[in-house]
Amino acid sequence: MRLRSFFPAFLMLMLAGLAQAQMPSITVSTNNTPLDRKALQDLSQEAFRRIGVEFKLVSLPSERSLFAANTGDVDGEGLRVAGLSGQYPNLVQVPEHFIGISFVAFARDATIRLDRGWESLKPYSVAFINGWKMFENNTTGVRVVNKVDKPEQLFRMLEGGRVELALYTRADGVALVRSMGLTSIAPLSPVLKDVDMYLYLNKKHEALVPRLAQALRDMKSDGSYNRILAAHKVE
Repeated sequence: MRLRSFFPAFLMLMLAGLAQAQMPSITVSTNNTPLDRKALQDLSQEAFRRIGVEFKLVSLPSERSLFAANTGDVDGEGLRVAGLSGQYPNLVQVPEHFIGISFVAFARDATIRLDRGWESLKPYSVAFINGWKMFENNTTGVRVVNKVDKPEQLFRMLEGGRVELALYTRADGVALVRSMGLTSIAPLSPVLKDVDMYLYLNKKHEALVPRLAQALRDMKSDGSYNRILAAHKVE
């Protein structure tokens, strides 16, 4: 009697394991800030689950992350600004945006005015993370540009007076400055740019792009998108 009840249960477990083993998998690399990484992780897990694909996220330095995705060493890269496919021709942008990000300048001198946007940066020495295309593309003509590998370096340079402005994202920057105890540093207003951020897949996975975009649209319609972002306090 016990044997008869054992075999059906065992068969179900075997079939479930086989189905999971056969599920296709996508590995995406990122150099996002902590809050944005959490949003990418959870939004992607749900979106890929809806199209029957397992999602994995790995960390790589910013420039290397893009290169690895473009060469196919990983399956995709995110989150990034729109329009990078021209520079990285093997990357296909998923057309539905994941999150919005505010790019800002942090300073110790609260009197610095940035009313002319990117143009306002030109008289100053600035620092940002190497490979962040938004800043690389908009700091031409700036007096001094420093590129670093980690966000903590940005704010240590700013605190030590080695640069006048540190360029980063507002939400993560405020959280990091607070955690480092740097009470003299704050984001300047107005923001440099509010930007929608996207996931890119290597072109070998191009067939997944419209399905993934639709899954994201469905998540925004059914409320799961907002619930995920609210859990991480990402706007």
